[in-house]
Formats: sequence, C-alpha cells, structure tokens
Amino acid sequence: MKIFADDSWQFGKVILTVGAVLLHLTVTALMAGNLLAASAAAPSRDVNVYAAADDGAAPVETIRDGSALTPMGEMTGAGGDKWFMVKTKAGNIGWIKAGDQAEVRRIDDHFRAMPRELFPVGRSLESGATGATAAGATPASSTKDAATGAITIPVKINGPRVVVPVTLIIGNSSATGNLLVDTGASQTMISTRLAKELQLRAIDNQTRTGIGGSIRADVGQVDAIKVGDAEAKTMRVTISDRAYDLGSEGLLGFDFLGRFQMTVDTDKQVMVLTPRKK
Repeated sequence: MKIFADDSWQFGKVILTVGAVLLHLTVTALMAGNLLAASAAAPSRDVNVYAAADDGAAPVETIRDGSALTPMGEMTGAGGDKWFMVKTKAGNIGWIKAGDQAEVRRIDDHFRAMPRELFPVGRSLESGATGATAAGATPASSTKDAATGAITIPVKINGPRVVVPVTLIIGNSSATGNLLVDTGASQTMISTRLAKELQLRAIDNQTRTGIGGSIRADVGQVDAIKVGDAEAKTMRVTISDRAYDLGSEGLLGFDFLGRFQMTVDTDKQVMVLTPRKK
C-alpha cells in the first residue's frame, strides 16, 4: 500500500507540474496576442511630409508626432481629403494630410480659427446688386478683405494641381500667363513666350528644382509679380518651357507664395493669400 501511495503522489506531482507549465504557456500566449493586437490597432505617430497634396507625391520628410511644424497653407484634395502646407524644423516645405496626430490637429485648429468667408457676400450682380458676390459663389475676379488683408483669387483646380493667372511686370510692360502653384519650387518659373513678351534678359544661369524635376535654365529679374491683388516686387524668375509638360506656362514658386499664408478652396475654386505678419 505504501508503494501504491508513493506512486500516486509522484504521478500527482507530474500532473500538477504539467498543468502549471500549460497554464504559463497559455498566459504567455494571451499576453503576446494582446500586445500584437494593441500594436496593430495603434496608429502610426509618424507624420509624412509630401512634395504635393497627394498620397502619390514624393516624400519630403518623415517626422515624429510632436515635432513643431509651421503652418503655411491649406487645401482640400480631389478626394475631399484636407491637406496642410507646412515648414519643418529642418527647413523643408511640404504637405501633410489631415489625421489624428496631435501636431496635425494643432495645424488643423490653426486654419479652423481663420475666417472662412474672405470675399464679399451679398446678392449677385445678375440680380441687380453692385460690387458684391453671391453668398457661397466664386468671385469673378480677385477681391481683398479690408479687415484681414486676405486676397481671394479665382483658380483652376485639376486634382492636386492648382493653376492661377499671374502677371509679370517690367517698367511699363506686362505679360500674363497661367502658372501652376508649386510650393516645392524655390523660384518662380515662366515660359520663354512670357519672357519674350516682356523682353526679359537673362542675368544668370542656374539649376532649379520643382514639380518637373531639376533643370539648368536662364534667370531674369522682373519689377513685380502680381497674383490678383497680391504683389511681390523685384523678383528673380527662371526662364524655361519645362512647365508646358504640366499644362501651364510656368510655376508660381515659394519665393512668392512664402510671403503669404495660403488656403485653397476646391469647392469654390479659389485661392486665398493672407499676408504674413512681419
């Protein structure tokens, strides 16, 4: 009987040991599964900065959420997604997509605090009113808000591309062409046709980078660049027909756009430029 009792005791110990091991493995597996599930559910806190307001655009920089960004502009993409033009600590200019990251929400709040109706609202001219635009309608020409200085300019929008009429001035001569808004271009680019109409002479030859890539081109200087009522004086411009491939007569670059805070409304087909506080 004693032998039987000892054997039963040893057998019981084995059963208890195996049970403990199985319990440990089960708990470990559950914990690992929960960690994997939490990891899969947690959204990435990285913020991707793109060269254009488009998921397919080339990436400029990836930053961790919480890194300070400077708001530069806002637009709604063709799919209805909101995008913000920002400047990173590294000095890069690009676009970020609206999301739940804390820094992206801060940028969103910045633009939400800005006035939404930045051009006159009233009865349309067709109904007999004078000097006003119908509520929610696109103005036929550039308008300026006296209180904020914001300038509303009609534009043509095709997907992520925004085309705007731009006037260049030298002395008493001027020429106007449709330029593609390109925040990635450090210098405004105009076609050879516009340069010839202005009788613009090249004063330099440099490498320039924009939506179309890098090119070597002549550089001239104009007395002013005007986009609606927005104006910048004594500006150098690149002379090239490269932008014809993109359906425009040039690129309106950051040398001009960086002087303003930019908002693009795709529904109203307008761009709003608000002068930056000095």
